Amino acid sequence: MRNDPTAPTGGTPRTVLMCPGQGAYLPGALRHLSDVPSVARVLRTVDARSGALGGTGPPVGHLLTDAAAPDPERLVRTDPLAFDLATYAAVVACATLLLDLASPSVHAVLGHSVGDLAALTVAGAITLEQGVRLLHVRDGLLRDAALPAAGLLATDLSPELAADLLRAEELPQVRIAARNAPQQTVLAGPDDQLAAVRRSVRALGRRATPLTSRTAYHHPLLTDVHRAFRRLLRAQHVAPPTLTVHTASAAGPARTPAQLRTAAAAHLTEPLAFQRTLHAMRRAGFTTYLDSGPRALLSTLARTGLPGCTTAAPFRTPVGVDRVRHRLTAAPR
Repeated sequence: MRNDPTAPTGGTPRTVLMCPGQGAYLPGALRHLSDVPSVARVLRTVDARSGALGGTGPPVGHLLTDAAAPDPERLVRTDPLAFDLATYAAVVACATLLLDLASPSVHAVLGHSVGDLAALTVAGAITLEQGVRLLHVRDGLLRDAALPAAGLLATDLSPELAADLLRAEELPQVRIAARNAPQQTVLAGPDDQLAAVRRSVRALGRRATPLTSRTAYHHPLLTDVHRAFRRLLRAQHVAPPTLTVHTASAAGPARTPAQLRTAAAAHLTEPLAFQRTLHAMRRAGFTTYLDSGPRALLSTLARTGLPGCTTAAPFRTPVGVDRVRHRLTAAPR
């Protein structure tokens, strides 16, 4: 019998709470949970802090509890800061509720891309108010950078095939942004070059889907923004996390204040290796993966990358707390 190189090394099975980024905003996602005290507190705090910082966009309390709120494409186009705040608030609110409901207890958090800020908040390394301020600061930096039109493209290519295609097409500004699963690779770059890649991928009979994103995260286009954001992060107080923090941009957990600050900014320029992180966590004994975002983005990737693991996506459709609890106990294997 062959040994599974990703199998747990022994000890008590552990649970990780996954915090998604792009794709986690869904209009009205929390409409059945708005009366839950922990969820209501997150929405109130985000809106109050954003207002105090001069935010003028639609409140996240409206965006996340009204199914008629703007869809992701419209919101990221008309008010990207509101889109970022709603994404962050949705994940933090869902994750906070899962920490109350999950049994057995959660042992770690795993951030994915811009979900790293939510993961740091859920772990107690930064406060909710700090998270809102950092999103306001990052918004200003992105606006001042006058970046070219750029974005993200999800494909069903392997990383190796994606790299071969980029070399063959001679598109030097398109980079691999995320190695999410054996057959899911996300590309980042200027819109015109992504359009060329999209045509080439589809000519191969494969899928290529533009992602809703305000810019090309995980790309050198954001190097100057990344440097400025890192300088500002040095002044931020970072508390010892109550849960171990993992990210898809680093091989191991972030433990020191410097590592936690690095995690907060990594989504700007650092490529993701989500499957590598999942394998490392499985070897460390993590067997259950809870998705804290609307839809089931990360749990789907976890099932694909780690066959046999236990996953749950309690918020894959908008439901009340009793249904969330049921989905947790009925986690598929």
